Amino acid sequence: MSIVKSQVPRMQWMDFLRGIAVLLVVVLHANTSHIAGASVDWWTDVNRHLTPFRMPLLMFMSGMLLHRSLAKPLPVYIWGKMAAIAWPLLVWMFLYGFFIRSGIGVPDDLLDYLATGDYLWFLMSLLLCYAAAMVFKPLARRFPSGHSWGYLAVFLAMIGTYVSTDVVHGGLSGSTFWYGAFFFLGAWAAHMVIRWVRVPWGVVVPLLLVAVWLANMGVDDRSLRIGTPAAAGISVLGIAVLLWLAPRLPRGMLVRCVEWCGRSSIVVYVAHFPIIILLRDQVFTHLQLADGPRVLLMTTAALVLTVLLVALRPWTPFLYVLPGHRRVAARLR
Repeated sequence: MSIVKSQVPRMQWMDFLRGIAVLLVVVLHANTSHIAGASVDWWTDVNRHLTPFRMPLLMFMSGMLLHRSLAKPLPVYIWGKMAAIAWPLLVWMFLYGFFIRSGIGVPDDLLDYLATGDYLWFLMSLLLCYAAAMVFKPLARRFPSGHSWGYLAVFLAMIGTYVSTDVVHGGLSGSTFWYGAFFFLGAWAAHMVIRWVRVPWGVVVPLLLVAVWLANMGVDDRSLRIGTPAAAGISVLGIAVLLWLAPRLPRGMLVRCVEWCGRSSIVVYVAHFPIIILLRDQVFTHLQLADGPRVLLMTTAALVLTVLLVALRPWTPFLYVLPGHRRVAARLR
């Protein structure tokens, strides 16, 4: 059976894309000088190659599942996002803010911390996207096949607002308008993806070459990485290529490991940053290492410890989802 015709492999490659995107976030932060305390130029260039695709892909994959959420009763929809997104956001804002960000104690810039979420901004933006998406629930019921074009309109409106005005630049609003736009693009494209991954390789290979060429140009040109119509187009192009490639990857041990991380992407996202800061302050600050070995060891240690927390998730579910949420959701139906 062809891999693009089976529902199970489809979900596996979706897990793979979530996993690779969130693991690349760990790699990025482990080589960011003001976060990890060191960086390597060539590895910084690699991360710049990935900038148009990493967070847009993560948002896009979340948006692809929006139709499943909207199919639930509204109270269940709201409760589900509170239990699975707002809860880990609050838990890890407390853990990071009180124990790690400024040493033990309340952060000095508490209001700014609460308003922006620091490294947890993605969860804040995701919550805002799900909140905005509630307006589509009655449309999804009345126009099941046509309402998805509204998602495309929202994507274009958010990108257009970002590139045409300075009002939403910077901070949580800027991140939400730029990256959140890809959430709605994913919601629009969800029903088209299976047809897309069936297109012949002769169509996709030229797109792959163009995406690689543009990403390489973007290393020295920020306008090709974020914040412009060209950058948005490059992100869309790269996501399209990745969607086509992912189902065709041989499911060896490494791919299955990434899929496993993708199924617990929330763990990787919320845990990796405190781990990097603790490694920087408690371990690497006492080691005399050149930047190259320091970044290599920091990246390896951060990935290993983060994946360890993924393995420990069955014993620590309260860190990532509200306890008892299934019982409450059942009563809301």
